[in-house]
Amino acid sequence: MAYDRPRPPGVPRAPQGPQGQGDGCVAAVVRIPVRVVAFVVVLPLKLLWDALAWVCRALWQYVLYPPLRAFGLLLSAIWRHVLVPVGRVLIVIPAVWLWTYVLFPVLRAIGLAVSFVVRWVLVLPVVALWRYGLRWVVIGLAWLLEHLLVVPLVFLWQKALVPVGREIGAAVAAAWQAGAYVARLIGRGIGWFFRVLVFLPIAFVWRYTGAPVLRVIGAVLRFVRREILHPVRVALADARRAVGSALFGTPRQAPRQAPPPPPAPASPLPPAPGGGFGPPPDMSK
Repeated sequence: MAYDRPRPPGVPRAPQGPQGQGDGCVAAVVRIPVRVVAFVVVLPLKLLWDALAWVCRALWQYVLYPPLRAFGLLLSAIWRHVLVPVGRVLIVIPAVWLWTYVLFPVLRAIGLAVSFVVRWVLVLPVVALWRYGLRWVVIGLAWLLEHLLVVPLVFLWQKALVPVGREIGAAVAAAWQAGAYVARLIGRGIGWFFRVLVFLPIAFVWRYTGAPVLRVIGAVLRFVRREILHPVRVALADARRAVGSALFGTPRQAPRQAPPPPPAPASPLPPAPGGGFGPPPDMSK
């Protein structure tokens, strides 16, 4: 049985359909099993979950939390009032005293002894050896290297290699320019030789001998082809046709059709009213 929810004042009631008209049989068939499953399965599980959550919350709040909080306070008090003072008395103070009055003096004495030994056994001998022995040896070697190798090489470079290289470069440049000039002259001479002694005679011979001869030969060949070969070829063709007609008879020729008459020219005169063509009307009246 369905009950209407209370509505606020001033809100009209929604129109309802006539009694007995719902969503249909299919909706009722689907809705009823869903409600049964929700009532039989979902609702008990939800109630069980809510009850379990309430029990766990109550167990934590009233059973587990107070002892754990008391145990935490006890541990904090033991750490603050027992372990920290005892550790300070038994560990920190003895360690500070041991470092201050035992380890530090011993390590300081050992460090001073090691530094004294290193200074007098290693540093001072090496410094003395460098200052009074190796330094002068290195200075002498540097002087010898400078005066026996560097200075001669610089003198040789400045006084011999640079001038000789400059002169060699100038000579090579002059030889290159002279070779280029000579090659240019030789090229021009060869070009003049071929132009004057080869190309100009060939052009002269061609212009005044070869070209006229070729033109005459071409004219003769054209005359022979037009005046001799063509008439001979026509005569041979006529003779071949005559021999064929004498041996095999004249071949039957298809009857020729008369050409169509040409169209009548259009008359420039307009037709007269009674038929035919009359003179043009007088447009001066």
